[in-house]
Amino acid sequence: MSLDSRLERILAGKPRNVLDAVAASRLMLHSAALLEQRVNEALAPFSLHMKEYLALNLLADSVHEPLRPSSLGVSLNATRTQVTRLLDGMEQRGLLVRRADAQDRRSLQLQLTPAGAQLLEHAMPLVQSVYLQIWSCIGDAATHEMQQQLRRVHDRLQKLDVTRPARD
Repeated sequence: MSLDSRLERILAGKPRNVLDAVAASRLMLHSAALLEQRVNEALAPFSLHMKEYLALNLLADSVHEPLRPSSLGVSLNATRTQVTRLLDGMEQRGLLVRRADAQDRRSLQLQLTPAGAQLLEHAMPLVQSVYLQIWSCIGDAATHEMQQQLRRVHDRLQKLDVTRPARD
C-alpha cells in the first residue's frame, strides 16, 4: 500500500487543514529517510554513512575552533552514546583523533586527520550530486523557496509547546 493511499484511509473525513498538515508531516519524515538512504548509497564505496560524512564535514569546518563531542552530538541530533560509538569507529579508521583540551583536561577536542580530510574531499562531490539530483525535480527557485519554508517549519518545531492548543 502506498503512502498516499494509507494517508487517505487514515485521514478520511478529516478537515482539509488536518489532512494537509498530517500528509506534509508524513511526507517530510519519509523524504528525510529516503534522502539519508540515497546519501548512504552514494557513500557506500567509501565505507561511510551519512552521520560519519556529516561529522567529517563539521570537523573540517572546525579548523579555527576545535569541535567537542557534545557539539557534534547537537549538530548530528545524536545521543552521547551514539556520538561515542561514531567517534570510536572513525578514530579506529584513522579519520579523526581525540585530544584532551589543554584548558580543561575533562574535555575532549576532535581533530580531522589527513586521511579523514582526503576521504571527505573524495566523498563530497558524490553527496552534493545526490542533493542536486534530488532537488532538480523542482528547479533552483523552488528549491530556494522550499529551503525557506523548511526553515520556518524547523523554527516552529524548535519553539513548539505541544501542551498548548494551536492558535494559528
